[in-house]
Amino acid sequence: MPMEQRLFEPEWLYSEGHHRGVAIGRRNAHYCQFAGRDMVLRQFSRGGLIGKFNRNRYFFARTGNSRSMKEFTLLNWMKSKGLPVPRALAARQSISGFLYRADLITERIPNALPLIDVLRNDRLSDTIWLAIGQVIHHLHLLGVCHSDLNGRNILLDNEWQPWLIDFDKCRRRKKSQWTQRNLSRLRRSLEKSKRNNPDLNWTEQDWALLLSGYESVG
Repeated sequence: MPMEQRLFEPEWLYSEGHHRGVAIGRRNAHYCQFAGRDMVLRQFSRGGLIGKFNRNRYFFARTGNSRSMKEFTLLNWMKSKGLPVPRALAARQSISGFLYRADLITERIPNALPLIDVLRNDRLSDTIWLAIGQVIHHLHLLGVCHSDLNGRNILLDNEWQPWLIDFDKCRRRKKSQWTQRNLSRLRRSLEKSKRNNPDLNWTEQDWALLLSGYESVG
């Protein structure tokens, strides 16, 4: 198997000492290091009832329309527009009959943690909440609808820079009510995390600051 293909195989990464762990809450996201680069291998998988019977197979799509290639293309387009998203490095579509598996390798954001994990230990400044809102608005200004905007798909690095990740099933759309649905989904995520952990450093005032940052972008 060519070296490029082996990078998509967690077993090979383990055996060759390139594996660096699994992302918390993401059983199919593997941290790895190869040729001096920190990367994330994500193996696309199904959830819900279908996922119990068919974990990682999708009906055949031409290469450009596979889930991994769509995200690869979207990530690098957003990167070219200056959005803080990881750079896509490689995508794979493994075809078997009428089905395929999808895998994606992206750069790992250095020293970054999911927003929810940060809020367990730290209270964010007003400036950071404003910055998160501004990043989301820039995403929306470019017409990108994030299908799962939640507190784990926003990262903060050690300089408190917000990043957006996980653009599976996301696409560019004409601006409409989906922008508010994105924000509502994020709010529900934060509210749920607060219910599960009352000590979480998140308040209504923080949400108001995020919205203020969102609305401040011209």
